[in-house]
Amino acid sequence: MKKMAHLLYIPLVLLLACDEPAGNGTIADTTEVPVATSTGTTGTTLHAPTTKIKLEPSERDAWQKPEELMAMMDNDLTGLVIADLFADDGYFTFRLVAAGAHVIAIENDPAKVAQLEAKKKEFELTDEQLTIRAVPVGDPGIAPGEVDVAVIVHQFAGIKDKKTYFEMLRRGMLPPRPLFVIEWQKRETPVGPPVAQRLNEDEVMDMLGGVGFTDIGAHSLKMPYQVLYFASDPIDEGSDME
Repeated sequence: MKKMAHLLYIPLVLLLACDEPAGNGTIADTTEVPVATSTGTTGTTLHAPTTKIKLEPSERDAWQKPEELMAMMDNDLTGLVIADLFADDGYFTFRLVAAGAHVIAIENDPAKVAQLEAKKKEFELTDEQLTIRAVPVGDPGIAPGEVDVAVIVHQFAGIKDKKTYFEMLRRGMLPPRPLFVIEWQKRETPVGPPVAQRLNEDEVMDMLGGVGFTDIGAHSLKMPYQVLYFASDPIDEGSDME
């Protein structure tokens, strides 16, 4: 499997040195990372060495900003194995595939699994480009040492037994176990769930630290209404997986 680029090996103190405190208490990102995407009036076409997927415009593009997530991962996702946990309708799944990653889309809703399979067929994707798995609730569905990166979008707060879930997930991730979590800011926003269902930044980072991650940070300005969390375990990189 491909090694992650240098970004994931930089100590978090250097990452945070590029930030300044935001007014809402989060860490405000002030860096700019160029990402190769192309947006037109008839749709967004993302190019990769293995596939070309034409994605229809979505109102979600303006506030979800998938290019920000991909820039945090690597400038070149080719060859990375990425687990899209709680893949839902595949919004991120197919964008990551189009960027060159091998994506494992995990879902516990059979109806959503069927939708993902239909899109996979529509885009004529191979099993080497996209694997779709139906799993029981509470199971990340990843084999030991199977993935380079994991992504959780808008579902972290809803994981009931986080300790067990992340113990299983960490076994499936190759060191330094880079995990990206996107959650809603804990305030009223034009989209998203009620504020009572949201977690504040300190709660999320404390929880990530509590399940074994040693290097944790957050960006509050990369995606409107949301916080992009990054966690990894670089101090365990040279040891055997738990």
